[in-house]
Amino acid sequence: MPLIRDGRGRRTHPPDHVPAHPPAARARAVPSPAVTRQCSRQGCAEPAAATLTYQYDRGVAWVDDLTTDRDPHGYDLCQRHAARVGVPSGWRLDDRRTRVVVPLRERLAG
Repeated sequence: MPLIRDGRGRRTHPPDHVPAHPPAARARAVPSPAVTRQCSRQGCAEPAAATLTYQYDRGVAWVDDLTTDRDPHGYDLCQRHAARVGVPSGWRLDDRRTRVVVPLRERLAG
């Protein structure tokens, strides 16, 4: 039996069993723009819909539409938690989310 070189360049005997397939290639991570962020509240797995930020020294908190990029100083909240945000006594909460106004059709006589 002929000698072969191993991974370190040393001469060795070939293995008794040669696998039928080559080893599988490692999968590469592909970035996905469709990844949704989750609500920051513990135990909530709902998709984030708003971002809560605050400025402690001014005693003010803001609820904005979900930011494009994740802000390390903000909290992503789902619809339910964004609607129920409370602030400490003496603080001001500004809800700056855009409101969608849906015009209602006139009621048809029937």
